[in-house]
This record gives sequence, C-alpha cells and structure tokens, in this order.
Amino acid sequence: MNKTAIRSISLVLLAVVLLMCSCVTKMPYGDEQYFQGLGLDGEFVITVNAELIDPDQYIQSDDAGVNYIKNRMTRLSIALYDNGTTSVADDFSTYDFYGAIEGNISKTLVNSALSMNSRFNASKDEDSKLKFFVDTQSGMEAAVPTKGIILFSSTDVVSNFNRTFVQSRQKLISDEQAAKLASSQIGIYVSNPKTMIDLGLDISRASLANIETVLMVMDDDVISIDFKLKSQERADSFSILIKAGYVGNLRKNGEKADVAKLKQMFTQELDKVYVNGIKLPQEQIDAINEVITSLLSIL
Repeated sequence: MNKTAIRSISLVLLAVVLLMCSCVTKMPYGDEQYFQGLGLDGEFVITVNAELIDPDQYIQSDDAGVNYIKNRMTRLSIALYDNGTTSVADDFSTYDFYGAIEGNISKTLVNSALSMNSRFNASKDEDSKLKFFVDTQSGMEAAVPTKGIILFSSTDVVSNFNRTFVQSRQKLISDEQAAKLASSQIGIYVSNPKTMIDLGLDISRASLANIETVLMVMDDDVISIDFKLKSQERADSFSILIKAGYVGNLRKNGEKADVAKLKQMFTQELDKVYVNGIKLPQEQIDAINEVITSLLSIL
C-alpha cells in the first residue's frame, strides 16, 4: 500500500474519531443521572428506562416527530407534585410535572420542528438565555438546552432548567439510590411523602409522617420497595403495620397468607423496611402508564 493510500485512510479514521467525539454530550452535572436533581419533598419521581421496555406500549403515533423521539429516547424522568390533600395518589393526571427526555436527540432538529409547529410559541428567558416553546393547547413548556435532552414542564421549564440542569444543582437522590432506580424498567422515588400510591399495604396518613424516603423499582408487574423511616423504633412499628395490611388485603380477596413467603417478602434492617417482589395492583400500573403515555403524546 502506497503512502498516499495510507495517508487517505488515516485522514478518514481521524475524521471518524473527531465525529464520534463531537457526538458526546457533556452535561453540566457530570456523570450523575439527570433525575438525581428531581425529588423535592412530596414529589413523585418516576424514571423510565426506555431501553428495557417496549416504547410502543406507551406511544402509538403516525406523527414523525413523536416517532423520532420514541425511537431515540433512552430515559424519561418526571417529577409529579400536588398539594397532598389525600393519603392515596389515585389520579396522577391532576398533578403538575417537570422532567426530561434523554437520548440520541438532535437539538437542531427538535428546535426546528417546534419552531415550525403552529401549536408552539417560541420564547426566550433573558436571564438564562434559554430558548423554550409553549404548547398553546396544553400550556406545557419544552426546551432543548443541548443535544441529548429535552426538558419539559407543565408550568415553568425555565425553573426546571435553573434547578436541575446546572452545575451547581442540588443532588436530591443519592448515587446508590439512583443506581437502583436506573437499573429497573420503571423506578419511583419520593422523600417525605404527603401521599402514597396504593400498594395494597394500607399505609395510613399517620404512617406517612414517619417515612423519610420511599424507593420503588418495577419490572413487568412486580415491584420491590425500600422504605426508610425516621427512626428504628418507627420502622419496627411500620413493618408490623404494613405486613398486617398486606395480609388483611389477601384475606379480603379470599387468599391465604403463606408465612414462609411473608418472611421473605418483608424484611427490616434498623430504620429500613424492605418489601420484596409484590405484584402492583393493575389500576396503579395503568395509572403510571397513563402518565407516561400522556406526556409523550404531548411532546
């Protein structure tokens, strides 16, 4: 092979390497997960690993823009919040929300698509210089601060950007917790909950006041839960109460409690109570899926 050919191949390889390097998106929060900036007290953080689920389960559309996002997203993370007036969260559709879609997403293409869509009005925040778009039908706001991520909010995407997408942001979910959440199909996290998903455990409002954090991971229809209580004494009582609630619901449904299975399902370590491998009620699976589907359909 002559020197000219070798030089040509070297230039091609160099161009490929440079192109690959240019495709790497460096987020301002480093190697952390975006959703670690979510999770103020009382918020439900739901993070979906789009690489472990069938996107068609949530999105069925003939719209090219919707399918572009569906086929390229790797994660959807949402924080949902309301005033916590009930002890059971039975209708997520009434909650306000903010979060992000992550994946192999072009900033230029998405901004161009939103600019040309008559449903969206373009705006710009003078302080952060963030360009964003407002959906005239739903009021939802969206922004693409860099390639690889779309921020959204039901009310204020600039606030989302300033609080979650900056180097100085507060990390609300630990690395250990984030690893658990990220490795499941769907992860759910809430700190100091004011309300709770119906898990068939009969968690009362009085019990909620004793909970510091709840971490749930769901794969298919099976869910495991880590409760962190505010003291070991409260964890002792809480463990007894939720086990009794679970057994009570079994009896209501005409099922018998398997003592050996219960010992495996309900465990405790100091101030932490673990519930392993229970089936989430179908209505709650449907509620979570409905939130994810409705958000993606808007985008």
